[in-house]
Amino acid sequence: MATWNSGSYNGRYLQLYISETVNAIANTSTLKWTLSSIGGSSNYYTTGPTTVTINGTRVYYKERTSWDSKAFPAAKGNVSGTITVAHNVDGSKSISVGFSTAIYTSSVTEHGGTMALAKIDRAAPTINISTSEITASSVTVSATASTTCDAWQYSTNGGGTWTQFSTVAGTSARITITGLAANTSYSVRIRARKKANQVYGASSTASVKTLGNAVLNSVSTVTADDSTVLIAFNRTVYSSAFTYTLEIRNGSASILTLSIPAQSAGTGNQAITLTSAQRETLLNALTTAKSFTGTFVLTTKNGSSTIGSTSSKTATVQTTAENSAPTFSNKTGFTYVDGNATTASVTENALLMVQDYSSLQVTVYDAVAKNGASITQYEAAINGKTVKSTGTSLNLGAITKAGNLNLTVTAVDSRGYTASVTKTVTVIAYSKISISESTMRRVNEVEEITQIDFAADISRILVSSVNKNGFTSLLYRYKKTSETKYNAYTPLTSSAVASDTRVTYKNNEFVSLDADYSYDVQFYVSDRITSDTIVITLPQGTPLISKRRKRVGINNRNPTAALDVSGEIKMNGFFVLGYVGEVSEDFNNYKEGGIYSYNGLSVSNAPDGAGLLEVLTDGNNVLQKFTSIANECAFYVRSYIAASKIWTAWTQK
Repeated sequence: MATWNSGSYNGRYLQLYISETVNAIANTSTLKWTLSSIGGSSNYYTTGPTTVTINGTRVYYKERTSWDSKAFPAAKGNVSGTITVAHNVDGSKSISVGFSTAIYTSSVTEHGGTMALAKIDRAAPTINISTSEITASSVTVSATASTTCDAWQYSTNGGGTWTQFSTVAGTSARITITGLAANTSYSVRIRARKKANQVYGASSTASVKTLGNAVLNSVSTVTADDSTVLIAFNRTVYSSAFTYTLEIRNGSASILTLSIPAQSAGTGNQAITLTSAQRETLLNALTTAKSFTGTFVLTTKNGSSTIGSTSSKTATVQTTAENSAPTFSNKTGFTYVDGNATTASVTENALLMVQDYSSLQVTVYDAVAKNGASITQYEAAINGKTVKSTGTSLNLGAITKAGNLNLTVTAVDSRGYTASVTKTVTVIAYSKISISESTMRRVNEVEEITQIDFAADISRILVSSVNKNGFTSLLYRYKKTSETKYNAYTPLTSSAVASDTRVTYKNNEFVSLDADYSYDVQFYVSDRITSDTIVITLPQGTPLISKRRKRVGINNRNPTAALDVSGEIKMNGFFVLGYVGEVSEDFNNYKEGGIYSYNGLSVSNAPDGAGLLEVLTDGNNVLQKFTSIANECAFYVRSYIAASKIWTAWTQK
């Protein structure tokens, strides 16, 4: 409170009284001021202009008031009012008070001053916190205050945002903050409002990390066909109170889900042993593959709720040939025989093969697949030839190579694993019987009686150095060339001469065939396995001289000119017409004066000497020694006169 009095006259003065009411919550003071007219021997005094200013605000003003107005402030009485003043942040405040007036006189005087207001308590409460009961989605925070507080709030982001959780007045509060994300760090603070002044105080920041889902760091290769199957992995666990599952996936397909026993928090290795049923389930996912890249998914649960996200790694899930390759029900694997009854009867041993003609038949003993697989195929291979079948009977047919050859039979399962057995198969060298010589002609080229010269090569089939093959038959038949059907075969077998490797037949008085016709004669020869045939066309007989109307033929059945010669004409030991062939003799042997006709020959220049010839292809160029002449030449002849050493003129012949 504060009081200011004006100057007086004859006992009369004005008094300014200010009282203070504090609002600690609003950090303000409400000032009530009262201006009173006091004293004096008379009830009325003239008063000059009167002003009251508080904290810079004029709260009262009255112009000069004469005594006879009988009004305040000339008359006794008072006037009052209020003004609210805001304090400084720290609650302190000093204000200025202006009070000016004049009693009776016209001279106005100042009477105000400075007024210190009561200091308001603006101190914030001191808040301390502690955290406990951290889970994957919540944390409990306990707070204490230095004074009574009536509003409590929490923040999980260091004071960025606040959430009120209590309005119960007291010096402590407790909150379990829920809905947090797993494996996440939070900056937790509590603030409280001091009841006395409504000022908030905030705690320091407590760093809290919620419990997270377990993290799968690595997974080892899983061998599904081991007798004891282990899933070995490394993981980081945040709470042993949670439960965990490990799922094995092949692509998007879920194969197996395993419950993992309770684990202590921290990072470490762990291994799970599959039950026989779990092992079988895993193997069933590998019936058509040796391995797959598995995705291992670790899930953390709190009851039925999943904590955080899943964690996954990939690793190979495999089988091994050692444990899963198929086996044959009989360790010998398979049997084989020559399926060609003819060759088998020749060798007298169905396990021996004859090159190109035996038929290799394989019968496989059933193979047994393992660990859920199935047998999908059997294969047999020899000499680069492979036959495949889903059944156990395989026909490799003829073998084209002779010798001791490896025959391998393989069983293939659905994973691609195999079991193989190899045996040696003896293939005996053999070639088909083949006619190597065949000549047939008419006697004197004109008679009905024919002559034959025939031979065929035979291949031996050696079994323990003993030839099992041999000549079996020689037959012939014939027909006129103009006809379509042959007559029946006639055997020559008994007349043929045969050895292990060759059969021959020769007869100068063979069958009689009408000389007026051409004939097709077929010969058939066979050994114990194969046969060969040949057809010989026998032409009509050609008479030495044939006489026709106005025509004579020599070696020509049907002359077309007065004299029609088939062949060359010689005179005095030299060809004079119709010669076609190579000149192999030196041209010295040919005498001057002859007429020579050559076709496609090579001839030489005549050497120096009388009576020799030079032969040209045209009238200008002399042929060089042994030059080929492509077409029949026009021949020119001249004589050489040795004494004169000159040639005569050319004369065309």
